[in-house]
Amino acid sequence: MRHTPPLGVAVALGAAKTLILLVALAMAFGVIGGDTTSSTVTRPDRAPQMEAQSAQVEQAIRRHDCSVAGFDAGVEPRSALVRREGKVRHVSFDDGWEVFTGERPGELIAVCLDDY
Repeated sequence: MRHTPPLGVAVALGAAKTLILLVALAMAFGVIGGDTTSSTVTRPDRAPQMEAQSAQVEQAIRRHDCSVAGFDAGVEPRSALVRREGKVRHVSFDDGWEVFTGERPGELIAVCLDDY
């Protein structure tokens, strides 16, 4: 025989489960619990430099047929875009992988289909 909890307990349990789910979703999408500084806020003196670098990255992504999210299964990237010492560089996939794994300095920006 299955025991059913009193109505008040069942409602409280359901509310707790819903609250936990909502908090987990909010954290997953960065609404709460994320970094306290916004990545879109820049110092006024750095704004033009950031815009120029962003335009440079977008241009390199188009030129080398890159993706910041990766490609479908079976599609093998041949090169990568990395940022080192403030400069965007087109490098071999192996170099990009070493940046990604922390074996080399820099930040992996995208993987590309274009040959290096």
